Amino acid sequence: MIDKGQMLSRHDFSKVNWGILAAAALLLTIGGALLMLPLMSNMEERGILTLLQTGAVTILLACILLALRHVLRPTQTYRLYEHGVRVFNSHNHQERFIPFEKIVDIYRIRSVPLLGNLCGGLCEAMAFRTAADQPWCTVFSNVSHAWALRDTIINQQILLRGPVALNALYQGEELAFNYIAGRTRWLTWLLGSRLRHLPGQTLRLSAKTLVTPQGDIAIEQIRSLDSQPQHGVIHLLDSQGQTLATLRYYSLLSADLFIALLEHMINNRIPAYRNPAMTRPFI
Repeated sequence: MIDKGQMLSRHDFSKVNWGILAAAALLLTIGGALLMLPLMSNMEERGILTLLQTGAVTILLACILLALRHVLRPTQTYRLYEHGVRVFNSHNHQERFIPFEKIVDIYRIRSVPLLGNLCGGLCEAMAFRTAADQPWCTVFSNVSHAWALRDTIINQQILLRGPVALNALYQGEELAFNYIAGRTRWLTWLLGSRLRHLPGQTLRLSAKTLVTPQGDIAIEQIRSLDSQPQHGVIHLLDSQGQTLATLRYYSLLSADLFIALLEHMINNRIPAYRNPAMTRPFI
């Protein structure tokens, strides 16, 4: 039996749900009152017609709000535990528990960058999966406390998979990070969990070299990393402060893990021959 640990938080439909329901209930009450008012008073035909039209429009607006609530309702909701996430799917009424250490890919995205900036992050989302052939679990902003859930999953991936990945680098292995073409990001996100194979390229990180779409870069050349997730870019800089390569944060799967690994390698100057015991612990 999987040890879930203690449940820490619930992540259901956000407070938008209750706001929409309250507004719809208010509009239905007002619309019903407007429709009933002509029956309870003596009014001119023109006034009655105006009230009936206003009442009908008010009820129509309430119905539109209820339909919007249905559209905004999340397909997947979550329960956060000490050792993983419990995922509930409202479409097929299935649930499963995903331990943090099983999460392989994390994908953060703004479907339309300009819209994301205007909405203050409300259009941003995150998805994670346990393998390339497994469906995505999507955390949209219509889930309550979505940012806290996303940050916890990302931090747990770095904490649990970071040391394992570093050890693999020390052993001379090469790590692959999928890099998605910028123009297909919005389509990928719309397809959601139905999309298994993401279009794009692969970044390959070893103890000596980083292979990017812009060319191969020796790790020893990288002297600093300028990470600006809020702007969606990662700059790799040399000793002169010149840009060796620029990567799109929202195009890179497990971008935060990649940044953490590269920063650790830069700060500790890890060539392939150095013993892991000689470096500081991975944080």
